[in-house]
Amino acid sequence: MYDKNSGRSRGFGFVHFSNDHEAKCAKDAMDGKVMLGRPLRISFALGKVRGASVIVPRLSTVRKK
Repeated sequence: MYDKNSGRSRGFGFVHFSNDHEAKCAKDAMDGKVMLGRPLRISFALGKVRGASVIVPRLSTVRKK
């Protein structure tokens, strides 16, 4: 996800999995891992894909001020 005005990354993204088990395994495997020097914080978000509610992991990095 990018800011439309600055073009910079907003620090999060969404991933859709075909089933809950795969999503949970991916979350458990990656939560707290470091990517590009920053720890990943992964949580589940409720979202809509083509009109149907689904659970998708939300990936975000913790930014230091």
